[in-house]
Amino acid sequence: MNFVLSPRGAWRPALFALGLLAATAFAETAPVAAPTAILIRNARVFDGLGDALTDGLSVLVVGDKIAKISKDPIVPPEGAVVIDAQGRTLTPGFIDVHMHASAFLPGSISDHASPWQMGVYMAKSLEGFLQRGFTTVRDAGGADGSIADLIDKGYIAGPRLFPSGPALSQTGGHGDNRAPYSAHPYFGRSQELAMSRGLSWLVDGPDEVLRAARENLKNGATQIKILASGGVLSQFDPLHTVQFTPEEIRAAVAAASNWGTYVMAHAYNVKSVRQLLDNGVLQIMHGHLLDEDTIKLAAEKGAVIEFELVWQWSDEVHGKANGLSDVNLAKLHQIKAGMAGYLANLKKYHVLTGFGTDLVGNQEFQNKEFTLRAEYFPPAEVLRQATSQGYAIISLCGPLNKYGKFGTIEEGNQADILLINGDPLKDISILEKPETTLALIMKDGKIFKNLTGRVQ
Repeated sequence: MNFVLSPRGAWRPALFALGLLAATAFAETAPVAAPTAILIRNARVFDGLGDALTDGLSVLVVGDKIAKISKDPIVPPEGAVVIDAQGRTLTPGFIDVHMHASAFLPGSISDHASPWQMGVYMAKSLEGFLQRGFTTVRDAGGADGSIADLIDKGYIAGPRLFPSGPALSQTGGHGDNRAPYSAHPYFGRSQELAMSRGLSWLVDGPDEVLRAARENLKNGATQIKILASGGVLSQFDPLHTVQFTPEEIRAAVAAASNWGTYVMAHAYNVKSVRQLLDNGVLQIMHGHLLDEDTIKLAAEKGAVIEFELVWQWSDEVHGKANGLSDVNLAKLHQIKAGMAGYLANLKKYHVLTGFGTDLVGNQEFQNKEFTLRAEYFPPAEVLRQATSQGYAIISLCGPLNKYGKFGTIEEGNQADILLINGDPLKDISILEKPETTLALIMKDGKIFKNLTGRVQ
């Protein structure tokens, strides 16, 4: 059996480049050394679970955990930093369950980047996510455990990262990014640039799927991503195509299950999603073309259907400038035309969605997703999607979650905390401007931004 993976060595220069960044970027973006304790007083708290704010709360952080929440005064431990929230809104850090750290720039630019440049782009991408208030992200194709490790060790001032490694694609599938009519790596020519960048493995048959999934898990993936239908940004696969066979899907599920985790799948159309649900995949990424019966079936099986709106807006507004072809844009319009009733049915059947953005380039527009969702969901529901729902989805990786509980303001949780100027439950669009709206960004009890001006 011949099985071709992207050259693993292609990422080593990128990781070395990230190491070199530590001498400069880390010095500029590293958090203030965490004190023993931080007390935040006089906050209006959205806990990630309810529908309203609770006024006049104090939150004590000790180390990397929320130690105490109280309406009564909390006496700060000796040496604690005390922050007066002055009635600002306190929320959990946000969670994006569908992002790509390697997509800092549009594909038309980054497709020709060297591995060294990709390392820099990924570092800048991750730093940007944290500065927009996202303290946890799930990479849906590209980053592996080595990037998560650099964040955990402080070389990148980024969010907690749950990586998938390269997504698994069949030949001619959504992850087959070769040039038109180029040779297949299986038949003797080296992998094309897009795959050597680590975005996807090109695999066919259960054995190759099994080996690629195991390779990703060995390299630190916390879940497996497969590409199971046509997509917008790929050139060769119409949206109606069904990708992978039942046997191939079950191979990916078996590999993930043996590690105590799950498979998530890119898929838009009914036939693809029903095949996934029938073969053990219970996390659907996109699903924008699903009918009511399929959404009802997904709900009955307890499946997640994670959707995004901002990349559609971005591609429609900026797609031509970013190099999207007429083929790409036609598929985008096909998706937008096919979404009638889609979000209403997700609400009707109470499907867990989380909060995803999936931006390829133009990541600075990430927080516009809040405003776009508020056209269909109440602001409190959107904030729950971006906090407690995100944790519920990501934590399905079971033993591969080494960070504990996050996504809600509860005693014992990881101290991921935002202080917001204004009330997002009244006007969630204020989150589109995180540079001014976010007065405090804390992850794991460390302060990465503080504009409160009220530190004692």
